[in-house]
Amino acid sequence: MKDKVMIKELKKIQSVLHDIAAELYGDLWIDNDKFWNSPTEKQLREVTMTLIDLGVTIDVTDEQEQAAKQIAKKFKMK
Repeated sequence: MKDKVMIKELKKIQSVLHDIAAELYGDLWIDNDKFWNSPTEKQLREVTMTLIDLGVTIDVTDEQEQAAKQIAKKFKMK
C-alpha cells in the first residue's frame, strides 16, 4: 500500500516536472539542448528512475517513440 501511495505521488511530481519543462523549454522540451542537464531534467530523471525501481512500467505512445527516435538521431545513438 505504501508503494502505491509513493507511486501516485511520484507520478504527480513527474507530471508537474513535464509541465515545468514545457514552460521553460517549449512543447518539444525534450529536443531542446538547454533542457539536458538542467535542474528540471535531473529531477525528472531521478523521479523516473525511482518509478522504474518501484516496478512501474511506462507505456510509450507513438508520439513519444517518434520523439525518442529524433533524440537518438540528434545525439547519434542507435
